[in-house]
Amino acid sequence: MPGSGEASESRQTMQSGYIRWFIGAVALVGLILIGQLAQLQLIQGARYQALADGNRVRQTVLRAPRGAIYDRHGELLARNVANFDLVAVPARMPKKPQDRQQVYDELSRIMQRSTDDLQKQIEKDGRQSPAPVLIQPNVERDVALAIEERMSKLQGVNLETNPVREYVDQGYLAHFLGYTGRVSGDDLKAHPDYQQTDYIGKVGLERAYESDLRGRDGAEQTEVDATGKPIKVLASKDSAPGNSLRLSIDFGLEKIMAESLTKYMTAAGSTRAAGVALNPQTGEILAVVNVPTYDTNLFAKGIKQEAYTSLVNNPDRPLFNKVTAGGYPIGSTIKPLVSLAALQEGVINNSTTINDTGKIEVVNIYDPSIVYTFKGWKPEGLGLVNVYRAIAMSSDVFFYYVGGGYQDFRGLGISRLLKYYNLFGFGQKTGIDSGDEAAGYVPTPEKRKQQTGEDWGTGNTYNMSIGQDDMRVSPLQLAVAIAAIANNGKVTRPHMVSAVIDTQGKVVREIKPEVVREGFLSQANIEIVKQGMRQTMLEGTGCCSTNREVPVPVSGKTGTAETSSEGYDGKNPRTRPHAWFEAFAPSDNPEIVVVALVENSGEGAEYALPVVRDTLKWYFTVGKQPR
Repeated sequence: MPGSGEASESRQTMQSGYIRWFIGAVALVGLILIGQLAQLQLIQGARYQALADGNRVRQTVLRAPRGAIYDRHGELLARNVANFDLVAVPARMPKKPQDRQQVYDELSRIMQRSTDDLQKQIEKDGRQSPAPVLIQPNVERDVALAIEERMSKLQGVNLETNPVREYVDQGYLAHFLGYTGRVSGDDLKAHPDYQQTDYIGKVGLERAYESDLRGRDGAEQTEVDATGKPIKVLASKDSAPGNSLRLSIDFGLEKIMAESLTKYMTAAGSTRAAGVALNPQTGEILAVVNVPTYDTNLFAKGIKQEAYTSLVNNPDRPLFNKVTAGGYPIGSTIKPLVSLAALQEGVINNSTTINDTGKIEVVNIYDPSIVYTFKGWKPEGLGLVNVYRAIAMSSDVFFYYVGGGYQDFRGLGISRLLKYYNLFGFGQKTGIDSGDEAAGYVPTPEKRKQQTGEDWGTGNTYNMSIGQDDMRVSPLQLAVAIAAIANNGKVTRPHMVSAVIDTQGKVVREIKPEVVREGFLSQANIEIVKQGMRQTMLEGTGCCSTNREVPVPVSGKTGTAETSSEGYDGKNPRTRPHAWFEAFAPSDNPEIVVVALVENSGEGAEYALPVVRDTLKWYFTVGKQPR
């Protein structure tokens, strides 16, 4: 039956078409799936693997211990203590809004802060930022424990151990050790390899030797499970501790000088004082004291505004480094230096004598009826004095003659006087390695004309010759200048760090003495001035307690510097003169120079000399004993 055969063939043809269509559709779907799989694995595989790793791998910074700071005998001055920082990495936090919100809610309960504040803080640079954000520094231990217990609910949040500084110097060396603090925006620009959670040296030696002290951070990658619990360490890189500093400071001497300065400052009714001791042969700083001082630990973890305001508003300026940045009239302590200038220039020799009658009178060349009187400290005068006695008895009249000239006696004049002040380092920074110093101020005829419109007069030169006028010098500058007498003519650069050492105490780098200037003084003239300074202690204004109490010969010079052109008014304590004293010992082979300043106190012999005496006594007795 041909009809039925044709129908059967037609049905077979239709079924075959359906099968081919079905196979084609399956093949098409298969191709699409294969394409998608290839896309996922070959093209986007690395991206999704990284995202998966981000959820299961926790990266932790292993902070490098900062190097410690020691005194010359190994006494610890600055160290590290444990500290916890709460940190979040936005890119590692949950992607789903509801999961992310749960993290913020959990943090809010722990930290007692609003979720909105936390979210704004963490996401300030965007939700995909890979940079760690410091949520809370200096987390208290009990809070840190609570965070650790809930870490499984805090994806993307971590508790980092970030050691901070602890200063154990009791504030004695605050202005020189400096302190560390959290990096600022400016710090990050200067040090792009630092993170926002890092600490950096802000001032003082901490800043000056940052590259030595810092060390190199390490890192650790840990695999965690879905709850955030660590499974195993995948990779780690050890941190490298920073090197330490060994200072030239003798901390025992530091404390003795500070105690003595405070004692005599209080006795004088003063509230500010400073002192410095250094080795004149090497420039090593042995002690530096500012009174009052402050506790650098207040800054190490971030000072509270109330405490900072109190320090800033304190009229005695505890934050101010008087030793290096202070500018003071130095009075008669400058006379040994003026003597050297006059001897070098041939204005005087060791036989030159001048009659100190207690004053000199200068007639105005334009109006003879006007007479200027320049007085010495002793109204009746000191009689005939040579350079030895002029230094020992601090003859103002002698140095009026020597500096500015009088009648037939031709003095140095301001140009030559300025030349030697410059050679001794006045008006310049000393270059001390702790930084934070001022250049001081040395007036000149040009400066005076520019600033006041007034011409320079002989009277200005007279005052400059006895350490007055507008001249301003720091205690450190004066110590460096006097050291040039003690070491026979070398101006050295002062320094506080004697060596950079590793964790085993091995010297990595030694700080060697540096001579800034020499050759401008003759040995013969230096010996003349040294003898005059020795006579000060034997029979002059510095006689005689030091001779009895210090077991070696001492050479020195007193200074009482006026702080007001009108003199002390009897009421305002800030118009009282500054008390100064400078000395070196032993006289024949000096190994220490000491300068003491008690602000607005009175006579140098009464309030500053005892500080130098106490310092030298300890140095040559207790300080020489084995430690």
